[in-house]
Amino acid sequence: MNMNRNYLYHRATFAVVVLLLLGSIQVRGSSLPDFRIINAGLGQQFAVSVAGLEPGEAEFQVKNQRGRVLLSQSIKGAEYQGIYSLEGMGEGAYTFVLRTSGTEISQPIQLTRRAVLYNLEARTVVYFPEVILKGRQLDVNFLNPALADFTLVLRNEGGHVLYEQTFKGVPDIEKRINLLQVPAGDFYLEMKTPLYHWQQAISLE
Repeated sequence: MNMNRNYLYHRATFAVVVLLLLGSIQVRGSSLPDFRIINAGLGQQFAVSVAGLEPGEAEFQVKNQRGRVLLSQSIKGAEYQGIYSLEGMGEGAYTFVLRTSGTEISQPIQLTRRAVLYNLEARTVVYFPEVILKGRQLDVNFLNPALADFTLVLRNEGGHVLYEQTFKGVPDIEKRINLLQVPAGDFYLEMKTPLYHWQQAISLE
């Protein structure tokens, strides 16, 4: 996305001493990265600090209320630091998002003319399902602290449902599906909550 200099200012590194002096919000949890959004006290500027990332690529995003991505920054490596400015954006509600291979952390913010405001208690964390195929045993693991309904649907290439189950109010789901009686071929595993939908292709020999 093309942005002029007044709209976005990004610097990949900045003095660590600044981080130590500024107030911050922080997201911590089991296997979660250390994700800090730091109000730099410079109007609409803020800093982002991420540590403890697992191997693989992560992404920091700024979204508007409609979910449109206004700013996106790929992150490689276990740590990241950057300074941003939202000057040029209209005042109102936005969401800062950190996506990794296994989680999505969302922090709602309120942009005013003088500051970036946020409430740590308003953050949400979504864990992505883990799918493991070992021979003809299909394991699905899903950490579900929100206790959302979680549905598994296994379909063949023609769309025929081979397996379906919904878990209601289960915080930590561990499901093993036995595929010994399923013929070889390509299949699709759908995993969904009321707000999220994932799909995983599966091939059986």
